[in-house]
Amino acid sequence: MLLETLKNTAAQKAGSQSIADLRIGQVYTAVQLDTGSVGLAYTFRDSRVHGSLGFEGVGSILGRPVQEALGYLTSESLFERTVGLATANAVFNCAEAASGLPGTCCAEGDLLEVLSLTRDDRVGMVGFFAPLAPVIRERAGELLIFEENLQRAEGLLPAHRARELLPQCSVVIITATSIINNTFEPLAADACSCRVKAVLGPSTPFAPLVFREYGVTHLSGIIVVDQQEVLRVVSEGGGARDCMRWSKKTNLILSG
Repeated sequence: MLLETLKNTAAQKAGSQSIADLRIGQVYTAVQLDTGSVGLAYTFRDSRVHGSLGFEGVGSILGRPVQEALGYLTSESLFERTVGLATANAVFNCAEAASGLPGTCCAEGDLLEVLSLTRDDRVGMVGFFAPLAPVIRERAGELLIFEENLQRAEGLLPAHRARELLPQCSVVIITATSIINNTFEPLAADACSCRVKAVLGPSTPFAPLVFREYGVTHLSGIIVVDQQEVLRVVSEGGGARDCMRWSKKTNLILSG
């Protein structure tokens, strides 16, 4: 349902734009539109199928209408959904599109700069955002981190325990990669009682009308400022920190 709504909303906003460039990196996938706008989405390392990307658009996507590329959002292929989300983000996450959206407030900087955490808060983090963890531990009463790869740090909880423990949290921060692997909707439902529900990461679409329906209060992503440098970084296998040198962290705060 979420991916279908994202596809339709982006298609309405995209109009007659077309795909100018596609870069498939080790960490991120980038799509550039003919208007120059660039969107990113996380490249899952396990998205290859029998040694290939499982992507029907190889060698033929450039010049195609954005409307066609957005169709990948509802594909059965994990990798095609990545291309679809990067395309949607190229539509949504540009300065012109993200500014002046009704019912939102836009603020630059880290997500924690716009969250008011107290010692009474129990924070659930779905996906390990290492730079945020120590700051949250200082400000909140408790931090629970749910992660697929438990080797990334000590004290991480298995991802499947989020279903059990998110209803007991007052704040939840959900990685935007959950949109790609179709886990966002159940996570958002489990966190329905949270006073703060944030979606975080370069894969985050600035589509407040879509995410408000899931009780989301903050969309924290990026707007690419230097498109050519970000395309180069993606091609060279760079990650979020590398892309941030040429992008602007942006938070959309959603009103009710």
